[in-house]
Amino acid sequence: METSYLLVKPMKNKTSLFFQFLFRSKRSIMVLIPSVFLLLCCKEPDTKDQVATISLWYGTEQSFGNIGHPQAQINVLGNIQTDSVGITTYYMLNDTQEKHVLTLGSDLHRLAAHGDFNIEIYRDRLKKGKNLVSIYVAKDKTVLASKEITLNYNPETEWPLPYSVNWAEVKDILDVVQVVDGHWKITPQGIRTQDVYYDRVLAMGDTSWRNYEVTTTVTFHGYTPPEEGPPTYNVSHAALATLWPGHDKDSLQPNRKWHPLGATAEFRITDGYKDCRWRIFDGDNFYAEQKEDKYRNIEEGLPYKMKHRVQDLTDNSVRYSVKLWDASREEPEEWDFQAIETSKTKHLGGSCLLIAHNTDVTFGNVDIIPLKEMATLVD
Repeated sequence: METSYLLVKPMKNKTSLFFQFLFRSKRSIMVLIPSVFLLLCCKEPDTKDQVATISLWYGTEQSFGNIGHPQAQINVLGNIQTDSVGITTYYMLNDTQEKHVLTLGSDLHRLAAHGDFNIEIYRDRLKKGKNLVSIYVAKDKTVLASKEITLNYNPETEWPLPYSVNWAEVKDILDVVQVVDGHWKITPQGIRTQDVYYDRVLAMGDTSWRNYEVTTTVTFHGYTPPEEGPPTYNVSHAALATLWPGHDKDSLQPNRKWHPLGATAEFRITDGYKDCRWRIFDGDNFYAEQKEDKYRNIEEGLPYKMKHRVQDLTDNSVRYSVKLWDASREEPEEWDFQAIETSKTKHLGGSCLLIAHNTDVTFGNVDIIPLKEMATLVD
């Protein structure tokens, strides 16, 4: 029942006491009702009067596989807004009549704002060429809104290495990266998060990649202070992850389990940008963090170069090396931090991620280069 009213004040005339009410439904009406008789008539709104708006952040025609395949899934991102309650949301793929559950945010993880969604489709469900995804918002048996998205898919490509992105030359974000999570916007300085929340993620590369180095620029504009529980889970950072295969399958929509992978190298932000530090870990058994004497202060609004190298070692371990430095200065020879993982049997390889976790950041141009296949412990 959609009913609300506001008692404003008693009013007197010569014969009786009246009350002034403001009744809100589809219209606002002011009525004077005798105090001895009060009747509010309420009408259940017709479903046809209810509306829903479906927004697609990257357009109604999107292409995947033009460059290659950085993960096992593709992602279609957007938001649904409606005042209706008790709705269901789902999507259908191509000519099948199967309804796939579509979760709306916030879920305190990948879905940031109220109504956010992430359609995650495994690539083996797509056909070469044109695919059609239909999104529906329904109440009872009535469709309140629907929208169709054309997905152009090429399964036969492999992401080139070396690889570079110059954001000044990019018109469509999906031409150069795959957006895994978040609403991103190209700016004169690079690509910037539009929603400061849990893991906003861009992917580039191939699931077969090993032994490479990625360099970009990062500028911090703000952050959510880290604290226990959602959405920061006690950490705010900008990160470069390597050997990424895609989110691991779980029981949620979209999948939430972000490991196994190689490792995520996170530059962690603390209060006032003081005592910031690196940590490298895989979300499972491998964890390494800089010692306190290597903590550092940084400045908001200042661009920094950021580099992550992943390289196999001759003893079958993997070394991750990271550094961050003032973009106006020469690159230091030494790495800020290195960590070695002694066992790497989780998967064969993976792509590279740019990640903003509860930070408002701009990532600048990206350069990824291959390394020689093996290195020794002293290289």
